[in-house]
Amino acid sequence: MTTMVAVNRSKAPQVWPRWLFDTFLWVLLLGPIISPLFRATGLPLVSDAGVLARDLLSIYVCPTPERSYLLFGLPMAVCARCWGATLGLWGARLLVGRWTTDAARPPAVVGWFLGLPWPIRLLLCALPFLLWPLEIVGHYQGLWFAPMWLLLLNGIQAGFAAGLFFCSIWPGMWTPAHHGYAA
Repeated sequence: MTTMVAVNRSKAPQVWPRWLFDTFLWVLLLGPIISPLFRATGLPLVSDAGVLARDLLSIYVCPTPERSYLLFGLPMAVCARCWGATLGLWGARLLVGRWTTDAARPPAVVGWFLGLPWPIRLLLCALPFLLWPLEIVGHYQGLWFAPMWLLLLNGIQAGFAAGLFFCSIWPGMWTPAHHGYAA
C-alpha cells in the first residue's frame, strides 16, 4: 500500500518583463509624433500610414483631435490632452522605477495604495479622468476654451494616475530591480 503526501509548495509570484510594459509606453509616446512626420515625407506608402494612424486615433481614441499640437504644420495623431496622458504614464513608470531601486523608497502612501484591492485602486486612479468630460463638454457647449497647455496638464495628471494603477497591477513591477530591468 502506498501513501501519498501532498506537499504545499507556494509558487513564486509571477513576474512579467518590464521591457514589455516599456514597449507599450514607447509606442504610445512615439506613435502620435511619427504620424505627422510620416505625412510630411509625402512618400506614397509612408504618408498613407501616417494618415491612417491619424484617422484611426482621431475616430476611435482621441475625443478632441482638433486640439492637437502641430509638427511640420500637421497635427499630431492625438490631442494635447491624450499626449499629456502619455507623458503622465511615462512619469509614473519612471517614478516607480526609481522607487524600486536600492537607493530610493516610496512614500508611505504608496504602500497604502498598493495594499488596496485593485478595483479600489482603479476607482481612485480613474477620478482624475473626470476632468476630461467636464472640459470637453464645456468646450463644445461654448462655456470655455481651455488653452493647449491646460489640456496638456489635464492629460498629464490623469495619465500619471493611470500609470500608477497599471504599474500596480503589472506582475513584478514593484519588486526591487537590480541593474536596470528585472526579469
